[in-house]
Formats: sequence, structure tokens, C-alpha cells
Amino acid sequence: MDWTLVVVLVLAGGFFLWRQSKNAEKAKAANERLERDTRLYRNIKTGMREYHFRQREKDYHWDAKDGELLFETAHLSAFHVNHLAESRVGFYFKDTEEFGLYCIFVGNDDDVIQSYYRTDRTFQKEEMLLTNDED
Repeated sequence: MDWTLVVVLVLAGGFFLWRQSKNAEKAKAANERLERDTRLYRNIKTGMREYHFRQREKDYHWDAKDGELLFETAHLSAFHVNHLAESRVGFYFKDTEEFGLYCIFVGNDDDVIQSYYRTDRTFQKEEMLLTNDED
């Protein structure tokens, strides 16, 4: 029996098993991020529903200062975030201890672009959310 061939086959098999485990780790990490981002995206959408409900009584954007607390519930806090071209609302979600940022840009011809980000307590960091929601 040719031991060289056996050694090569064992090394090749080990390499493929190692690569497969690395790919499985990457897939697991990607899936976990997708789940976290989808949960944060849904939380931001829920926060915006609450924001719009409360905005009927008070128009926040005309008199709010950057970082000013707009309202607070048992589950979240909403903050005004200044931006040159967009309307922005920052959220802190108490149960997950995460910060989210909602941005809306209204351009010419009524073009509307909505963006959702993971952020930090300063609301300056913008990490685009990956979601599997079709909304």
C-alpha cells in the first residue's frame, strides 16, 4: 500500500472538513446578524408608529434640539437627530439595549427614501441593517 497516497487523502479530507466548518461558522454568524438586524428594524418601525401617533399632538421637528428626548415609553426612548438633508429619529430600545436610527429623505418628484440603521448612543454611527422583511 502506498502510504503517500493515504497521507495525501487524509490531508485533503482534513482540509475540506476544515473549510466546511469555516463556511458553517460564517453562515451561522450571517444568520445571527440577519436575525438581530431584522428585530431592530421591526423595533424601529414600531417606534415610528408610536412617533407618528404622538406627532398628531405635537410637531417634534420644528422645535426639537439635537439629541432631545421626544418621548419615552416602557420599551423605548425616542430622540430628535439633526441632519442637513434628512428627517431623523433615534431610538433606544430598553429591552435589547440597542440604538436604532430612522432616516427619511424627500427629494424632487416626491421621491422618498427611508433608511434604517444600527447606531450608538450619539446617533452618529450608521450601520445599515440587513433584513429579510419585504416592507
